[in-house]
Amino acid sequence: MGYLLISFIVSFVINFLIIKLSKKINKLITDHLHRGPQTFHIRPTPRLGGVGIYLAFIVAALCSFFVNLESKYSFLMLIISSLLVFLSGLWEDITRSLQPKMRLTFMAIGASLAYLLLDAKIVRVDVPYLDAIVSTSLVSFLFTVFAVVGLTNAINIIDGFNGLASGVSIMILLAIAYVAYKTNDQFILLASFAMIGAIIGFFILNYPYGLIFLGDGGAYFIGFVIAVLSVLLVKNHDQVSAWFPVMVSIYPIYETLFSIYRRKFLKNSSPMAPDGLHLHTIFYKTIVKKLLGANNPMYRNPGTSPLIWGLNSLGVIPAVLFYDNTPILIIFSVLFAFTYTKIYFSILRSKLPKKA
Repeated sequence: MGYLLISFIVSFVINFLIIKLSKKINKLITDHLHRGPQTFHIRPTPRLGGVGIYLAFIVAALCSFFVNLESKYSFLMLIISSLLVFLSGLWEDITRSLQPKMRLTFMAIGASLAYLLLDAKIVRVDVPYLDAIVSTSLVSFLFTVFAVVGLTNAINIIDGFNGLASGVSIMILLAIAYVAYKTNDQFILLASFAMIGAIIGFFILNYPYGLIFLGDGGAYFIGFVIAVLSVLLVKNHDQVSAWFPVMVSIYPIYETLFSIYRRKFLKNSSPMAPDGLHLHTIFYKTIVKKLLGANNPMYRNPGTSPLIWGLNSLGVIPAVLFYDNTPILIIFSVLFAFTYTKIYFSILRSKLPKKA
């Protein structure tokens, strides 16, 4: 718990200072560069929450050297692996000049470094016949990079409202920490606590009033760490199902896959093009609007997040309860996909309002 407390304090202090400095330094506010279909705030707000989270994690990692933990080098390797991932997102937050393909490339480099430096590799999927293929070096490397990049980007995709992505990430990391505790994995447990504390330090400044945003840098870093810790948990412990990472992060994973399908095949547009048709956006425009009224955008923004947290729990709870049971996790994954799709198209068929 010490790691959680340290990272919380550092994250809170740094993000608080960023908020204060942004009122005096205009360059810390880049709202004018990020207007689009997913913009749901009016007040100028810094998008640098990831800075506090990343630095807080580094401070927590340094603590492992002072107490000489066995996992101290694993912390260092994780920081090195994630550096380009975080910086690419941060650069996009500040300048909005980094093309999606370049950001994906930096994510792939980070995933490759984690594969080499941390031995974070996918060697099984707990599906007959496929395990023999996945366990080969080349396929393992390619599949690991693909999965890590996918989840890294997925956390950014769900980052749409105050507290949404950070709340979802805290839930996922708590589940990972629980399984790490059950399997006696010191590094994953401490790294999870360090991330949870850092995110909470940001969360209480972001939710409900949105004083600071996570930004691409924060979302990428959180997603990358969740992905790497998930891969390590399965690789290092045979009792943990390869479907645990899928189930625990099923909401951001399925949101990403569904968004790609929706944009490519239903709208015939680029899968990378942003739009205002994510499930959280639809909740904002329909359910939350009916509950809080059309004239309360300030309250509708944070009011949307608890609905998504509830949906996310449909993945996290089964993942925790059945982390060692592949057939049940597969069944719950299918049920989640069915539930998400049913909810989405049911709301869509009810006709979305023309105005948010």
